[in-house]
Amino acid sequence: MTQALRLVLADDHEVTRTGFVSLLAGHPQFDVVGQACNGQEAVELCEQLLPDLVILDIRMPVLNGLGAARLLQQRLPALKVVIFTMDDSPDHLEAAMNAGAVGYLLKDASRAEVIDALQRVAAGEEALNNAVSTRLLRRMTERNANGATTSCTNLTARECQVLGLVANGMSNREIGETLGITTGTAKAHVERVIGKLGAADRTQAAVRGIALGLVTQP
Repeated sequence: MTQALRLVLADDHEVTRTGFVSLLAGHPQFDVVGQACNGQEAVELCEQLLPDLVILDIRMPVLNGLGAARLLQQRLPALKVVIFTMDDSPDHLEAAMNAGAVGYLLKDASRAEVIDALQRVAAGEEALNNAVSTRLLRRMTERNANGATTSCTNLTARECQVLGLVANGMSNREIGETLGITTGTAKAHVERVIGKLGAADRTQAAVRGIALGLVTQP
């Protein structure tokens, strides 16, 4: 049997921590090995226990979740960080991504959604709340259209074009028509872009691409 992934959970509300532990109770893939009530305690626990994942609330005393995420990225770069919050602000999602978080979940998510997200993170993917990431994507696209300077060092020129069209909400068929290629070729380009960016889907690829400055305008 595959060994369960070890989690540290940080939230200043005991009821939330208890509920999260109960949510994962009995699931063979996850084991909550430590709990913290603030970000500083979470950092210290992670350094002591070396878990696979850490779940952080944003709003905590002493050190908030974003500050803890930044410290953990520096000290334990292999640790996967997931933000678990009531805050559906695109600003905080962007800040979380910049701090190294690979997951952003809202506390009203269902048990199935939480487990699916944690499984995706454990598999090396990102798990970002779709509604919040879509709003961030829209804002970043507007920002980029208003003159942000972009670079495209990690993708080919064609893949940058494709990513820009994905960020503008185009389907594979529309991308093919715009670039004068077949729908199948467009789909292949999109799949390569998603893979290179380590994203789970088109939306996450667009969010990450824009955040990293990889999007060129079509």
